[in-house]
Amino acid sequence: MKARINTNAESIIISLDGKVDYETQDEVCEIINTAIERNKKDQAAKNIVLNLKNLEFVGSSGITQFVQNLKAIHHDTDITPKYCGVRSEFQKIIKAFDEENQFDFYDDERLTRRNGKPVINQ
Repeated sequence: MKARINTNAESIIISLDGKVDYETQDEVCEIINTAIERNKKDQAAKNIVLNLKNLEFVGSSGITQFVQNLKAIHHDTDITPKYCGVRSEFQKIIKAFDEENQFDFYDDERLTRRNGKPVINQ
């Protein structure tokens, strides 16, 4: 699993590549948390964008725990992360665990920067 973190004037973009399973999902969430903590220290808070286009989930238990950890991240920060490049099958799984409607999905990073409308593939 590989993570790239890019910053521009409006956003911190975390692009995740590789496979996530039950053992590696904690590492992914730690990367996200670290970026959010750095963002809190900036004078001008930025959007957090998670690009999951090249992320593959291995096994359903990894997905479930990953979603639970993402929900915890949402509760612990003032800036709700935006998600782009999430495959439709993973969007459905995430939405199944998203009782509070916390997750916004976008086709690509450009829409998140323009505050485009969330895209939900159902």
